Amino acid sequence: MTSVTEQLNTLFTSIAFAGRASADDWVRDSGLTRQQGFALRYIEENQHRDVIARELAVVSGTTPASVASLLQGLEDRGYITRTPSPDDSRVKLLAITAAGSDLIEGFDEAVSAAQVRLFSGLSPAEQEQLVTLLERIIETAGVPVMAAPPRRGGSPSGRRGPGGR
Repeated sequence: MTSVTEQLNTLFTSIAFAGRASADDWVRDSGLTRQQGFALRYIEENQHRDVIARELAVVSGTTPASVASLLQGLEDRGYITRTPSPDDSRVKLLAITAAGSDLIEGFDEAVSAAQVRLFSGLSPAEQEQLVTLLERIIETAGVPVMAAPPRRGGSPSGRRGPGGR
């Protein structure tokens, strides 16, 4: 017999994987790998503050060598540029090109639509009740809330909550 705690963990895991699967479907259809899609989106959202490869390696949990290879591939395909930093010519600043931005256009909308479908079996009141219960779990357990990444263009993505990408 499965305990309620085990059932909850199984259900949370299933929901998380379903959300990730929708993002993976979109990325696959774009012709990118998950890592390339993440890199393009991260660079686009943060290029205003001079993103460098080392930062991308840290936030993605990837080795610098893997990031260097990934960036070379994105640059070869015309999706990013790397330019020397005015402060240190050994450091390259990353920026997304118009082609790279066009490629990832629609990602946020596709993922958001998949999330809406995922929770559509609950009424708006039930969704609010679920949010309240989950926030209580987060608060009493002292679990850090993982903020969802901002939407393209830097505007907030709405309610911040557990999960995110």
